[in-house]
Amino acid sequence: MKYPAFNEYQSALQHPSRCLIPTGLQQCVAEADLWGLPRVRSGGFALTYKLSDGTSTYALRCFHRHVADRAERYASINRFIQRAKVDYLEAIQYIPEGITIKGSLFPITFMKWVEGETLETYVIRHLDNPAVLEELASQFYQIVMDLEKRTITHGDLSHHNIMVRNSKLVLVDYDGMNVPEMKQKVSCEIGNSHFQHPGRDETIFDLTTDRFSSIVIYMALKALAIDKKFWFTYETGGEGLLFRRADFEHPWQSPLLQEMETIASLNRDVRQFRQICMMDVRQVPRLEEFVNGLSLDFFSVVDDAGSVEPEKTIVLDAQKKYLFLSRLGEIVTVVGKIEEIFNGKTRDNVPHMFFNFGNWKMKCFTVVLWDDALSLMQTTGIDPQEYKDKWVSVTGLLTSYKRRPQMIVNTPFDIEILDEERVNQKIEASSPFWFVRKTTPTTSPAKKAVAQKPQSIEKKPAQKLTAVQPSMPKILVENPLPLIDLDAQVANPLDINNDVVGKINDLYKNVKKGTRAVKRKKKAQ
Repeated sequence: MKYPAFNEYQSALQHPSRCLIPTGLQQCVAEADLWGLPRVRSGGFALTYKLSDGTSTYALRCFHRHVADRAERYASINRFIQRAKVDYLEAIQYIPEGITIKGSLFPITFMKWVEGETLETYVIRHLDNPAVLEELASQFYQIVMDLEKRTITHGDLSHHNIMVRNSKLVLVDYDGMNVPEMKQKVSCEIGNSHFQHPGRDETIFDLTTDRFSSIVIYMALKALAIDKKFWFTYETGGEGLLFRRADFEHPWQSPLLQEMETIASLNRDVRQFRQICMMDVRQVPRLEEFVNGLSLDFFSVVDDAGSVEPEKTIVLDAQKKYLFLSRLGEIVTVVGKIEEIFNGKTRDNVPHMFFNFGNWKMKCFTVVLWDDALSLMQTTGIDPQEYKDKWVSVTGLLTSYKRRPQMIVNTPFDIEILDEERVNQKIEASSPFWFVRKTTPTTSPAKKAVAQKPQSIEKKPAQKLTAVQPSMPKILVENPLPLIDLDAQVANPLDINNDVVGKINDLYKNVKKGTRAVKRKKKAQ
């Protein structure tokens, strides 16, 4: 099944009464962004919209990836949630023919909108209140214990899939959930790689699925409750909660773990965590076992750990704007230099800020800050002018307005300032991405827990905005392999090789020069 493009969903949801099939949603209005268009949020395999009829508010999810047995999975998930009746889960409805786009019907889900903040935003807002962060860690521990008791797993525990509503944690985004009555043997997703064990793949779909990510989140909350400097030194540009995948792949070389190890109350946890990173993902202990302390006997039976290649992160050069329109509605990383900063208000007096990666009049790529992002910038004392003329990396949902590519960030920490070395790495690795390799997981040679020797790494001092320490994401680059080994990622794939791509890049960089040449040729004729 070919699903609608981002712009098709955006256009349709300007008039919910015309496109939505459930009668309860037809009278709703979609929450608008700064430009009056439906405000979209990303979540897993879907685009998420906030709908309201004046009395009730819903989270509508429109899918852009196909999962063959999605209906059966959601039927099992909804039956379980309705029977369980727990405060940290919300009932969800799956409608196989829920929205009509250009005469065709497509599936949707909808559930009660969880009013509150993401765990990431809530943590940033309370960095100066250790007691609040301690309470979050305690709540999270209890939820994880209850999930284990009920023999269910969420599948993608992360700082964006956990909401804080009235100071209570609520889990959202149930695409990867596993409940007892499910007959499926594999997961339809493997979650955010900055929260997952390096060895996790689609076959890990049992009670061990959430164990590693729950330990990661718990350790991050405990560390931040002890010292908020961890956030300003090791925050991850919105991709993780202190930790990045590199910390899991090389736990003895991780600057974050080295600094956490110097704190007496975290020392044992760090030593245990390093061993867990190196063991087989199916042997990861429960959070309860981790907190109570693991015995030496536990590690004596550890099997060798494999490593699975994570899902690729698409990285785009902000100057190659012509590549952006084919990636609308996708999670991408954009690298470039912030050349202009604009403060303003809409006609409705809503304040906002634009970080322009070029000349605004030329419809350059723009990062938009408003709502929570502006509020957090004031709360944390960040001066927006400190981003001016800086090379940065920003990851999020790529959208557009009047053919201007843009990205709305949830927090100012989603914008990561880069040093010269990482700028060069990312710019060189970025590509047009007309084609990408198939992402079939492969297991690397086994690694033993005793094989990696501790090495001393010089710690980097804390910076006011962000620290550039973790490794860059794995990036797909152009490869001169036969086209038979590649999957097209555009609606009308073209057989484009590296030579043609190079010519397109040259033409784009020399548009004015080419235009003058054409004019001279016409005059000569």
